[in-house]
Amino acid sequence: MWGLFLWCGARLFAQDALFSEVDGRAYPVVQAQGALPYVRIGDKLVRSDERRLALRKVDEYRPVFVAIRGIRVNHTGRNWKGHVINNEFHFWAEFETPYRLDDVFLVLEMHTGRAGNLLFLHEVGRLDPRGIKTIKLTVPLSEPLGPGGRYKIHLFAGGEEVLHSQMPEEHRESVVDRMIAQRIAAVPDADPRPFEGPAPEYPPPLLKAKTTGQAVISLHVGANGRIADPVVKSATDPAFGEAALAAVRLWRFLPRVKDGHPVETQVDLPFDFAPPTRTGEAP
Repeated sequence: MWGLFLWCGARLFAQDALFSEVDGRAYPVVQAQGALPYVRIGDKLVRSDERRLALRKVDEYRPVFVAIRGIRVNHTGRNWKGHVINNEFHFWAEFETPYRLDDVFLVLEMHTGRAGNLLFLHEVGRLDPRGIKTIKLTVPLSEPLGPGGRYKIHLFAGGEEVLHSQMPEEHRESVVDRMIAQRIAAVPDADPRPFEGPAPEYPPPLLKAKTTGQAVISLHVGANGRIADPVVKSATDPAFGEAALAAVRLWRFLPRVKDGHPVETQVDLPFDFAPPTRTGEAP
């Protein structure tokens, strides 16, 4: 089985959930194994044998970011008696994220011109922080993409669509702005607190010595939760300060709220570092 397809209309960037059917009822897809969708029914993971998939609009993305780089695509086919047969769409890409993400899967929303939009599902698997994973796909098509052919990438983790680098940056920023605004809309007063962002990486040069330590990052949090001017205020080792600073540059905050209004504020953010332990090894 190469892929799963559904006719659907043209769509702009919007947050979605992927649905498939089991026994005539639609469920969100939470995992892919190869090109097969799996849904959760109660506490069980169930494979959907249906060939139909659908993207349905939902309220929010999962606010994590994945870089998709090195994309290469091409289309192949063979001419037979004046007709192009064995049409295939080939897709290569590298995925990298500062987060650990499980049950990642890719959906290519492909517009073929005459046949409309098609959905192709494929497993990506687990993404480890700062690791690079390469995916190569071959999508069989009933017809060539043609001059109007195009595709769009949807990326999911555990059934939630995530933000990625193939989306326009202004779209990604506006999505997070909106999510933050919704969370403070009815709040009368609140201190600033982190909304989303990766954990700092333990510095590789300190792994051998297994050093523990701390770092404090000072930063400015705007009324929209965006950060500015992060600096290392203190660190027991410069490497801890650099690691904390690299992570914090990717963070967003829920801003300070005073009398029902978001306001700017200055924040000191502490981090504790301990060497990672191997499985089965006591910390």
